[in-house]
Amino acid sequence: MKNQTLFYLIVYDLPDNKAANKRRKRLHDLLCGYGTRTQYSVFECFLTGMQFAKLKVRVEGLIKPAEDSVRIYVLDAGAVRKTITYGSEKPRQEQTLIL
Repeated sequence: MKNQTLFYLIVYDLPDNKAANKRRKRLHDLLCGYGTRTQYSVFECFLTGMQFAKLKVRVEGLIKPAEDSVRIYVLDAGAVRKTITYGSEKPRQEQTLIL
């Protein structure tokens, strides 16, 4: 059970200003190390509980909750199988490299 992975859909929206642009770049770079970017501000990640805990701490330290919006949806294998996609591949677990 410890190494069981879950599917996380991470969506973010940050304001359009100089300070937020820096945070957006850092957040984007961070998420690239954990999953696959599927749209401009959307990442799909297959993570273990430990990986998710580390990611969550890093995201919390990076954003400004009063200005930024980050949503993390936790989905199970059934949700992944039921995913409907148009114009792209269905989510699939690949080898993840955590930076």
